Amino acid sequence: MTTNIRRGKVPHSQAGIGEHLDQIYTQKGFFGNWAMLYRTNNPGHPKEWSNLDLMNMGADSNLLKPTDLTDPYGAPMALLTGDGIEISLSRRSKAMPFVEKNADNHQIRFYHRGEFELQTELGPLNVTAGDFVVIPIGVMFREVPKTEDNAVLIFETRASIKPAEEMWDSVGFTGFFIDYTLMEVPTPAPGTPETINVDTEVRVKLNGTYEKLVFGFDPLKDVVGWMGDPVVFKLNVWDIPGMGTSHGFLPPPGGAVLIGDDKSFIFTVQSPKPHPNVPAPDGSYGAPAHLNDYDEFWFSHRSEASPHREGHLWRLPPMVVHPGLKRPTTYPENPVQRIRSCTLNFDTRSRLSWSKEAQEAFLPDPHTSIYTSLYGAHAGFVQEELLKHVKK
Repeated sequence: MTTNIRRGKVPHSQAGIGEHLDQIYTQKGFFGNWAMLYRTNNPGHPKEWSNLDLMNMGADSNLLKPTDLTDPYGAPMALLTGDGIEISLSRRSKAMPFVEKNADNHQIRFYHRGEFELQTELGPLNVTAGDFVVIPIGVMFREVPKTEDNAVLIFETRASIKPAEEMWDSVGFTGFFIDYTLMEVPTPAPGTPETINVDTEVRVKLNGTYEKLVFGFDPLKDVVGWMGDPVVFKLNVWDIPGMGTSHGFLPPPGGAVLIGDDKSFIFTVQSPKPHPNVPAPDGSYGAPAHLNDYDEFWFSHRSEASPHREGHLWRLPPMVVHPGLKRPTTYPENPVQRIRSCTLNFDTRSRLSWSKEAQEAFLPDPHTSIYTSLYGAHAGFVQEELLKHVKK
């Protein structure tokens, strides 16, 4: 549509706040046709639901115990799966006694807790909490933990992964706000004949199952150099600035860092946003209610104000209303301090499904938990103030 229209009562701007619940409807994620509705009730709070695809549900990943937590030969635990997408959790505490190779999918490995040496064919990387590493399909690697209390969130995608600057360039919006020159790429660190020439098992994920190769050498230690594109690279969430507006909320793609080459998914880092400078009712802080045709996955990495949220994950299904949470704008007192709050968002065209294991860690009462777990971090609330601003 080339022209936006209005009908009925429009009590305040899109970014404003008032007595009505504002709800955005969008197509093609946040990139298609849209409509803002002003309601007297919140359709994000159904009394009953017959299917998990009809309800926003959250889980506490801290309660989950993948087999690699205690068994070096163990594997990550699947959390959510869809067509060409799998999101899983690893809590590996011991070094991989094998080299791993994913012949099915590309990977984004997000390091929520712990420190590791990540050995790859292109060289090693030291990774710590807040780092995320892209490992493309077919590239071999080995994780060697330096700590015992570890958590790694793994996003597997059939589509290849690229920096989101290409998406911003395509719509005429500069991506300079993300400094991709901070990207770290591995440098080969070849071993000695004694460490190279050893029988090495390679665990290969092929058609969804694990198969095995054995080489008479370690394929991660015999590479002396490489040239080409940064196929393996590392970034850190604290290097991604939060984007804001003078009025208020920007949709999740505003924090896009990585995308699928077919735009089938968007990987975003939601850092604290600058405070709006327009007061209510025209300005607000926080997210309106909304629904669209993408499946949304959210993960709370760090929440300084409410640490109980850390490790919580949420799935907001497509075409299900996310209830939203807004508050009037305020300005913090000086001196300026860095707010240690960070949430990951993974939007995908694929319809996701919860694993049975993840369902066992569901948070109680999703109607309340979505505020105390997800939207509280979204809107910069401390827990005690949350429910004062809820519109039901």
